[in-house]
Amino acid sequence: MPHFSRAALLGLLLSSLAAQAAQKQEQDQDQHIYYSMVPGQFMLIGKQPDGGPTYSGTAVIRYENQALTLVKTINGQTTSAIGKVERANIAQADVLRFSEPGQSATCLVRGDLDNYSRLSCYWTRDGVDHREPGLEAYFPTETWPGHQD
Repeated sequence: MPHFSRAALLGLLLSSLAAQAAQKQEQDQDQHIYYSMVPGQFMLIGKQPDGGPTYSGTAVIRYENQALTLVKTINGQTTSAIGKVERANIAQADVLRFSEPGQSATCLVRGDLDNYSRLSCYWTRDGVDHREPGLEAYFPTETWPGHQD
């Protein structure tokens, strides 16, 4: 094989490797901070839509399959929802949207004083024109006595 062909082949190989590395770096940068910031264990308090009763429970949020999985237990009943970061239309701000069969929630994410995530959410049942949405607030429990592994 002539010398210039080896150089051309080497250049092609190096540019291909550089393009793959750049693509991986872009994918890593596209990962929103909420996906690493939000997972954890929580206590939650909530209120049913339209002036319904208040409730409390526990929740675990995990990052899996490029999304967040919310598993919450209220009055012994466990439900699951899938969450993704979306851009809110009105405020053009990032929010976390959870969907489960029959309802969806939009949550604001903020850090607490221990740098854990705290969520405040409103939720609605699909196909229902609520006078008031349901409300939920999630408080991280990792630093609470008795909640550490």
